[in-house]
Amino acid sequence: MTFPSPAAPHVTIVLPVYNSAATLMRAIRSVLDQTFPGFELLVVDDGSTDNSLAVARDLAAANPRITVVAMPQNGGKARAMNHAATLARGTWIAVLDADDRYLPTRLATLVAAGDRHGVELVADNQLHSDDATGQVFRQAFAATGPGREVGIADFIAHSDPGATFDFGILKPMVRTDFLRRTGLAYHPGAKLAEDFYFLMEFFAAGGRGWLVHEPLYEWTLPFSPTARRWTGTGSGAWRYDYRNALETNRHFQDRLKNTGRPELTALLRRREREYRTMVHYLDAQRVLADTGSRRRALAIIAAHPGTWTLLARRVAGRLARLAARSPATIPGSHA
Repeated sequence: MTFPSPAAPHVTIVLPVYNSAATLMRAIRSVLDQTFPGFELLVVDDGSTDNSLAVARDLAAANPRITVVAMPQNGGKARAMNHAATLARGTWIAVLDADDRYLPTRLATLVAAGDRHGVELVADNQLHSDDATGQVFRQAFAATGPGREVGIADFIAHSDPGATFDFGILKPMVRTDFLRRTGLAYHPGAKLAEDFYFLMEFFAAGGRGWLVHEPLYEWTLPFSPTARRWTGTGSGAWRYDYRNALETNRHFQDRLKNTGRPELTALLRRREREYRTMVHYLDAQRVLADTGSRRRALAIIAAHPGTWTLLARRVAGRLARLAARSPATIPGSHA
């Protein structure tokens, strides 16, 4: 395979940034360490109030393949991605979140798969890392073989927002001409699950995808499973605005009316139920964190039966973790 020169980028990587100075250099370095040289990197600072912009500009000054774009004000990842897409020169557009990183062969592998199978989108398996330890916690999904084709039915079947992993958080690489030909873009009002709605519209527009089974994208878990805390990058704690997600979901349900796509309507209704559950559950968590009142937090849970199963799962998980830490479970320990 012949790689194009850096002067004619084959892939445009978009890295949206908001208050991620602590992890931004690692993310950019993971791009610069790619075995595939034919890329440009667009770092889009979305109105950061920390020194993210300065970090990006320092690295760009030493590498001509990096271009830094400063948005005039914070507008969210979706707006940053859409603006970057208008500037992209590559045949493909890929995304990298500022607290994540690429493994060195990611671009080479995805470009080869996209060209070999003639698809408009390529994504890959993921490694999920724990922010508190810096270690990989799990692989997104188990699979055999090099990969498989993904269409709308497969996407719907694997898009459960309550699951440990769903296809809505794949980090795709998409052909630029497909975006421009179809007008596909991120929904500008979305501040949660932006990638899910983008992918849903991609497949609804007839796009064909290929999923590489090898994990080549390292995704930082938003909540540390060991430290039991939210990560500190981006918007920090309470970054997940499920009320916004409900608004976005209603927007797409309205768009799908009278389109003859009942399978997508059913998918969005399932997500709406999950989002409502999370709104109430996080309201209870917020009350507990802000006031320390278990009574008020439990009153919110009691008033919304949809949260009961979620709470039961969380309690069971906490009990399992406590049991795993007890002296009786540690070899050589004494009760």
